[in-house]
Amino acid sequence: MCDKYICNQLGIDAIGDGGWSNNGWAKYKKELEENFRAITQLGYALVVISHDADKTFKRKDGTEYNQIVPTAQKSANNIVKDMADLYMYAYLDENTKERKLMLRSLDGTVDCGTRFKYMPAEIPLDYDALVRALNEAIDREAKENDNKFVTDQRTEIPQPIAYNYDELMAEFNDLVGPLMQKNSQYYGPRIVSIVEKYLGKGKKISDTTIDQVDFVHLIVTEIKEELK
Repeated sequence: MCDKYICNQLGIDAIGDGGWSNNGWAKYKKELEENFRAITQLGYALVVISHDADKTFKRKDGTEYNQIVPTAQKSANNIVKDMADLYMYAYLDENTKERKLMLRSLDGTVDCGTRFKYMPAEIPLDYDALVRALNEAIDREAKENDNKFVTDQRTEIPQPIAYNYDELMAEFNDLVGPLMQKNSQYYGPRIVSIVEKYLGKGKKISDTTIDQVDFVHLIVTEIKEELK
């Protein structure tokens, strides 16, 4: 969906068609990162799952090594990896036939890690075991810092706002009309740029439907902020 959104914005069929001038890949990465972070900032716990692959990598000195890594697209995976508190690998131990979660790879053969320094390297693949290990790691680290950075207060998730499509369309017309009368050569291209930013290249706000009310809200908000 992110790929499609950026292609619509740039009026191209594939991200790679953007060339250096449009820089489609940079826009794609920025859009993806902003939306991943927006979810976590709303107070949700975000869980991202990928398949794995055993890949061969080459060091600077020419030697090679193997590492188990996610199969997710590299740009998306790097975003998730950088923001993750727990970057884990689930696997079946062939010796014990137990399902396990690896949180730290002691020999570097698995790409995984955690922000909590007292998390064990491995635990059973079990939710309760993960909760216990995480709480113990937090408690140990909190004790080191006199509990300065720990709180039991829950994050309140804001309720989504229901926008009125007809009112927003009327507000758009009330904003744009005077601006165009004032100086159409100056404001015209800027209004078009804002509309295309959210709807795609060549699209007009008159093309929207009630299902795109959030986009209309963003367009109206940006016009008020940028062109007031």
